[in-house]
Amino acid sequence: MSAEPSEDRSQHERRSERRPLPVRVQYRRSVVRLVAQMLDLSQHGLRLAGMERLHIGESVWITLPGLPPRQAKVVWTDRFEAGCVFVEPLHSAVFEAIVSGSMS
Repeated sequence: MSAEPSEDRSQHERRSERRPLPVRVQYRRSVVRLVAQMLDLSQHGLRLAGMERLHIGESVWITLPGLPPRQAKVVWTDRFEAGCVFVEPLHSAVFEAIVSGSMS
């Protein structure tokens, strides 16, 4: 079962600003490490597109540029895309450093 992505949600309804950021990232689900395309990022989460379908409620560990892996929960899926919310949000300075490309 999947939930529709909230593409039409206006920016003011979100907890934090979402920015497009097409970057390849690694993530781990259970004991399997995989690579996916991060499509966008906010302080509270990200959208992934990968070769495997994730499931709502699943826990994943995502390695963002310049950071150790951080835990996120899948909150929606649409075929091979998934919206994930971080268990602990990114600090605003860390978020800005990632989207500006100064963390690698």
